Amino acid sequence: MASFRSFVGSELMSIKQHLAGLRNMIPGAVKLKPLERRSMFKLNAKRETFVQKAIQQMRRNPKTVPAYIDVTICNNYVQLFEQYNELLKEMDEVKTKLEDAKLLLGNEILRQTSAYYKNAKTAADAGGEEYQLIYKELKPYYAVGRNTKASH
Repeated sequence: MASFRSFVGSELMSIKQHLAGLRNMIPGAVKLKPLERRSMFKLNAKRETFVQKAIQQMRRNPKTVPAYIDVTICNNYVQLFEQYNELLKEMDEVKTKLEDAKLLLGNEILRQTSAYYKNAKTAADAGGEEYQLIYKELKPYYAVGRNTKASH
């Protein structure tokens, strides 16, 4: 298992401050409802080429651009879109790393506490009074998740 250490209080505070700073840099008014999300056009890899070609055409042929379309805003939004994509990719990598570490830690905690529970059960079966109390207290909580079916 990988070696883990607890975050020092100042490290945890620093991480949270950086996340809060990032949260403040993103427009706060942006909060889409599920229906709004589903109804919007999605700019994905397949449509990216279309957008690039259309903006090239607008720059080459400014006379063909309707008055309600602002090419400068389009250019700015494309750049911003790419920046958001880059940040999301970085955040996904950090999130995956955190989730993997959490999974490993949780697995190790459950391995250790299950071993303690099984030791208490064995000792309780052998007549140890102190272990019988421990086993009785832990038994209802042990049979959760994967172990539920096995304990019935």
